[in-house]
Amino acid sequence: MNKRLKQLLMALTLTVAINSVVFAQPELNSSNSYSKVQELEASIENLDNQIEGIMDKIDDNKKQIIVKEQDIKNSENELKKVKIDMKKQKQLFNNRVRAFYINGFSGYLDILLDSRGLGDFISRVDTISRIMSYDTKVISNYKTKQKDIADKVDKLKVEDKKLLALKYENENKLNELNKNKSDQEKLIEEAKQQQRQYALVEQNAVSAAVNQVANIRSEAPKITLSRGSSPISNDNVVAYASNFLGTPYLWGGTTPSGFDCSGFTQYVYKHFGISIGRTTYDQINDGVGVSREQLQPGDLVFFGKGGNPTHMGMYVGNGAMIHAPRTGDVVKISPVDRRDYITARRVK
Repeated sequence: MNKRLKQLLMALTLTVAINSVVFAQPELNSSNSYSKVQELEASIENLDNQIEGIMDKIDDNKKQIIVKEQDIKNSENELKKVKIDMKKQKQLFNNRVRAFYINGFSGYLDILLDSRGLGDFISRVDTISRIMSYDTKVISNYKTKQKDIADKVDKLKVEDKKLLALKYENENKLNELNKNKSDQEKLIEEAKQQQRQYALVEQNAVSAAVNQVANIRSEAPKITLSRGSSPISNDNVVAYASNFLGTPYLWGGTTPSGFDCSGFTQYVYKHFGISIGRTTYDQINDGVGVSREQLQPGDLVFFGKGGNPTHMGMYVGNGAMIHAPRTGDVVKISPVDRRDYITARRVK
């Protein structure tokens, strides 16, 4: 086993433990204090989850607005083209009437009166009838099309206004949540203070998992951090995920510059050519359900209340997971033994 790598992972776990909340079950005589730590952690995760949800809605809303505004632009261009075509058709009609005058006719009646015999009269009636019918049909079609497109533009503009109103509403919600950031920072600071009592407990709780991850990283084939499909196995997934230990938590983060909990797992599995949902609400429905007793490295584990997920991570074995915990924390290895555990999913 790579001793230096194991020491590095353990040092990172201990450093993170000292500066953030943990989930290890402490000694029995301090269970009430530990419950408070869990409650603090859950409160922070819940606010993170709300903010991420609003950010996802805002992002989706922006995409819809872009599509809708492009539809409006396309329809307006189509409307302009119809108006131009209709103008050309009217010009064609006017040119025909002008030609009548140039040739000494004041209209269709003069053309008929100038007929040379019954056969010529009948022929001219048929021709004029066809021309008049064509003109009427073309102008009518253009007018109908113009009205349909104008109605479509009006409808799209109404929908666009609704989307803009929704965008404004979501941004207001996000602003309100951001106002709670100061309260969250107080929770984080309180959690850190509580955590200092559990640093050693945390280290002991995940030591076996840290050793296992160190072994996996030293024995697994080298996997580059670049995007692209790689051979998938439990060990390869864990080895790749462990490359991001220490990456800061970031609301809506989906890259090594910063991850939120679901962005982290999505990024890891995308490297292996596996597509999973963007949010915890999506990923809890991906793959197949796995009982807690049957957990394998690489399985996704979910936490929350009443079946409503507010946090998730990736199981690495030995009762531990690797995850992007919450604001103020970094990707780390933590115990899975949490009171708010919901379920697990296997996606590979």
